[in-house]
Amino acid sequence: MKTQDIIDLRKYKSEKNVSDFFLSRFSPRVFSSEEVPNSDLETILEAARFSPSSYNRQPWFFYVAKNGSSFFQKLSETLVEGNFWAKKAPVLILACYIEKDQYGKNEYAQYDLGQAVSALVYQAQILGYYTHQMAGFDKEKAKTLVDKNHTPFVLIALGKIGDYEKADEEIVEMDKTPKERKNDWYQLI
Repeated sequence: MKTQDIIDLRKYKSEKNVSDFFLSRFSPRVFSSEEVPNSDLETILEAARFSPSSYNRQPWFFYVAKNGSSFFQKLSETLVEGNFWAKKAPVLILACYIEKDQYGKNEYAQYDLGQAVSALVYQAQILGYYTHQMAGFDKEKAKTLVDKNHTPFVLIALGKIGDYEKADEEIVEMDKTPKERKNDWYQLI
């Protein structure tokens, strides 16, 4: 199956006037080995920096590892078996939240991290990159790799989309299955 076929299959459809920008986002499992320049990574991370947070506490920290680095290797060793494909991504980003700061415990740290990750994901998309966020990694093992005040929460694979014609059939099968969105998720009152 060709990469463009996967992209077309995974594009969401909406009866509302939702921008194609949102409908075209998906999380591939096949990444190109093309290196992501530091300037692009810095732009992507800068978008996360400007996301909103409760009382402007900005309770997030990102560890960015390029494939081939020792930290990338350590992060890839935390992945669950089903996320084996992420070891081929050019970049892994460990997104952490900071639960306590000089003001005490932050009840909204995870929520705020989610907003920062969303900004990161969309800025990456604007620059032509894809991301795949994963909960499937050993958070306790990842905790040993980071500052004691940083709590690992999500691991993000980032890079250009790869060639699905050269990918493992198992991965192609997973990615060619369209993901449905629920229709009963809000109520106008």
